[in-house]
Amino acid sequence: YKQMAIAGDFGKVFTIGPVFRAENSNTHRHLTEFVGLDLEMAFTHHYHEALNTIGNMFTEIFRGLRDNYADEIAAVNKQFPAEPFKFLDPPLILECREGVAMLKEAGIEMEETEDLSTPNEKFLGRLVKAKY
Repeated sequence: YKQMAIAGDFGKVFTIGPVFRAENSNTHRHLTEFVGLDLEMAFTHHYHEALNTIGNMFTEIFRGLRDNYADEIAAVNKQFPAEPFKFLDPPLILECREGVAMLKEAGIEMEETEDLSTPNEKFLGRLVKAKY
């Protein structure tokens, strides 16, 4: 139905709803049931349009949470202490090769076409946070 809406000249179609996955993933990082946000959109020139749409959407969500729900965030933080969430505006978009280059510069040996392991993914997150 989302694709049909795009064919009907809607530029972007968002849906929020339950997602059920029956994957054999036994980690705390792979939920089998969650509420997902799905985007279907037509590209005018390049797939980066989708990256920009998603990045800007998350920036707006984070800004809205920060600006409109400070009291609720403070209440949750009393029970579950955490540092305030940080985000870049405009959002940062790294190409895979840039992330691999950052890991290599930090001493991680890997190929550009190799999947990121969980430890390398977390390490890259720390490198990006420190640099940007």
